[in-house]
Amino acid sequence: MTERNHPKRMVVGISGASGAILGIELLKTMRQQLSAWETHRVISAGARRTIKLETSYLLEEVESLATSLTISASSSSASGKISIR
Repeated sequence: MTERNHPKRMVVGISGASGAILGIELLKTMRQQLSAWETHRVISAGARRTIKLETSYLLEEVESLATSLTISASSSSASGKISIR
């Protein structure tokens, strides 16, 4: 299968820092304006707390912004193919 047959993918990592809202806004923008992209999300335990304390979003809302809700270990283990352009 050629690279053209694969969807473009982005993994959005949200940590416990106060920038959690930036990850949320990125996922929202990707869903609204770049719907051809497949998005995945990784949300740390700290980010879960930050989202609850510093935003008006429920964790379930943030999780649903990604188009693919299943995160495999390959995104963090270097066994998955991730291209940076």
